[in-house]
Amino acid sequence: MARVFSGVKPTGDVHLGNYIGAFRHFVTDQDEHDCIFCIVDLHAITVPQDPEELRKASFALACIYLAVGVDPARSTLFVQSHVHEHAELAWVLGSVTMYGELRRMTQFKDKMAKAEASVTHGLFSYPVLMAADILLYQTDRVPVGEDQRQHLELARDIAQRFNGRYGETFVVPQAAIPKVGARIMDLQNPEAKMSKSEDSPQGTIDLLDPPDAIRKKIKTAVTDSGKEIVAREDKPAITNLLSIYSVASGKTIAELEAQYAGKGYGDLKKNLADALVAYLAPIQERYEKFASDPAEVAKILETGAAKAQGMASKTLATVYDRVGFLPRA
Repeated sequence: MARVFSGVKPTGDVHLGNYIGAFRHFVTDQDEHDCIFCIVDLHAITVPQDPEELRKASFALACIYLAVGVDPARSTLFVQSHVHEHAELAWVLGSVTMYGELRRMTQFKDKMAKAEASVTHGLFSYPVLMAADILLYQTDRVPVGEDQRQHLELARDIAQRFNGRYGETFVVPQAAIPKVGARIMDLQNPEAKMSKSEDSPQGTIDLLDPPDAIRKKIKTAVTDSGKEIVAREDKPAITNLLSIYSVASGKTIAELEAQYAGKGYGDLKKNLADALVAYLAPIQERYEKFASDPAEVAKILETGAAKAQGMASKTLATVYDRVGFLPRA
């Protein structure tokens, strides 16, 4: 089976766009691939974090993974900082990564433009650690959004450069970008993706939002001019609602368009809200189950870290040998 690696930062609440675009695909990937899922807390501290809040967020993210259906018997789930090989490989890979490559990373340039004085070395070298995360496990496929595509391309370049300099060591990974449901838009601004940021709380449905909050956010979602309930380029708001409804109901967009022909936006929103509440209820119930048993979650993460380290240590030992480090007696 092809090996898949994905890492998610424990910052911000997991929202509906994250689930539709990524997490639900993680679950189906387990049936076809050898999946490794990582809570990337080392990446989280590239910007200031409250230590206690970071611990809580990391635990909550582990519960989310389990609640959506990631099965520790079929996949490897662990916390990045529990496997020290990530940080060690990142240092070695930094020695074959060019300053100019990192300086050209779009996300880094954006943050530099906004707050140059507060940009850290960690934020600058973030893509090297991401490359280490991926290459440690000889990963074949990496599910990424377009915003991370540039970082994956750098990881490929780093792998190829290392292989060329020291001999074949790393699998060169491929991007896996979901074709369906990859972009769920903000309910208040359908031109922007639903985001973890707090800029648009009413435009973002968190995976753990209570039913009343979900209904309110759907009810107040912006709509387009006209009355037709159709998915079209000139109707981005309704297209977004239909995309969400399609996932929650299991119906195609064409079926929904036929169902709501001649009906109003109010009907669409009410039924969508009901469907979404029902769709998220099982996930929320499982989340509460795991969140109420931290000892069990800790045991799952420990088992996952041991499994991950078994793979990572082999790769790191090969890398250390290839670059010429003296072996430990």
